[in-house]
Amino acid sequence: MRRYLLASLIFSFFSPVKADETCLFISQYEPDLKIEVSTKEVAKTQGYIKYKDSPVFRFSTGIRNGYVGQYFSVDPIPNSLAYKERNMVSGSVLTIIGDQSGTGTPKTERKQGLNKVFFPNFGLNYYYFLSTQGNKLDGSSKSNKQKINSILNAAEGFWIPSEICKKYVLYGW
Repeated sequence: MRRYLLASLIFSFFSPVKADETCLFISQYEPDLKIEVSTKEVAKTQGYIKYKDSPVFRFSTGIRNGYVGQYFSVDPIPNSLAYKERNMVSGSVLTIIGDQSGTGTPKTERKQGLNKVFFPNFGLNYYYFLSTQGNKLDGSSKSNKQKINSILNAAEGFWIPSEICKKYVLYGW
């Protein structure tokens, strides 16, 4: 009995552990900003928007039920200074492959290119979110102004998925 117990302990100790992979979307023009999400599920995923590897917002994306489409949602992190139980921004995800739309390009016209995603209204709603925070978000320090400006710039631009993350660019080819 002891042999079996010892053998199973040794086997489990040396067996490789399957770790969850991390999916990254990196801002095309603000490389300090990344969206890091879990790869546990395929139809939806969640994680954080990070500035210089520090979480600033919660992020989720997934497939809509019914009409074809992909959604995204950005929320304050619970228990942070900016947290209120409300959604900061949500909407549709636009997928671009090269210079073509991921959903609107007929199969016969598709060309390979760089996969990118865009989150409409992210920048607009982040800007107005800042105005509702009053003095909870101290914009007076140089580093905080730089962070806010980087988030605004990234929110208005494209995000490039890592290789693992391409399964979350749902309307790519």
